[in-house]
Amino acid sequence: MAHVTLLQYDADGFQLPSSGSPGRDIVQNRPFLGYPAGAESVAYTKPISMPGSYAGGTLKASIGYIMASATSGKVNFETAVEAVTDGDTTDLDAGTSFDTMNDASVTVPGTAGHLDVITVTLANKDSVAAGDLVTFSLKRDGDDGTDDGASGDARVLWMEVWEET
Repeated sequence: MAHVTLLQYDADGFQLPSSGSPGRDIVQNRPFLGYPAGAESVAYTKPISMPGSYAGGTLKASIGYIMASATSGKVNFETAVEAVTDGDTTDLDAGTSFDTMNDASVTVPGTAGHLDVITVTLANKDSVAAGDLVTFSLKRDGDDGTDDGASGDARVLWMEVWEET
């Protein structure tokens, strides 16, 4: 299966809501979003046109992160897709229309600060098509003791949205 990169976001490519958002910081000249343990925090990518190279196949999001202090336990990331097509009835001034969350959990590296990548399959992708206005949410489900029990911040360095063909 081929891996076709469609969109890439670093920590500065996300917008933070006024409450319930991760912190934005820098470690060793690397910007990150700090998703705390024990809480739900969410950030949103800046809206952009879905690239014309998207052929409608399986969409995935890979998230590169490091843990600030945890060396055991799992983290859970959830991502949702909002796709708006020209002529849709969605009133962008009044609200959002995100599809159902997609999620994945993974055991954190045994050493804090080591890079790990978790991939979420975006089965619920709001019927996104090339040319749609698209926004992605990225949430750590830090208050889910079953799927996310790692202590400390999960520091998200980047998210890549790609198509498996």
